[in-house]
Amino acid sequence: MKCPNCGAQIGKFDSETYTCKYCRSTFHASEFDPGWNQDQDTPNVSEIHHYHHQETTDKLSVGMGCLCFFFFPLGWIIYFIYRDSSPRKARAAMIIAAVLTVLFLVGLASGTGSPK
Repeated sequence: MKCPNCGAQIGKFDSETYTCKYCRSTFHASEFDPGWNQDQDTPNVSEIHHYHHQETTDKLSVGMGCLCFFFFPLGWIIYFIYRDSSPRKARAAMIIAAVLTVLFLVGLASGTGSPK
């Protein structure tokens, strides 16, 4: 038998539900084998729910990193938005924004002003 979501090989059912090891989808055993566990007095299940769990990546994407590089105030905004939910993404955006903020301030301080 194969998982309907990802096509991975499904092993033996030990309990009433089965969670795929690859895509983390949860299935009822009766979906794959209608005669499974009929010797017990369990009510017939009329609704079957599939739960598909997707893990979000806690990583700053390349495109977002480029945006933070070219528009460094955006890096600070991303940091304050994601600092609780995605700390690694927020930290990467903060590092880019901090370095570019320092470079910007050094550039302003070392400027010659207006030409004479």
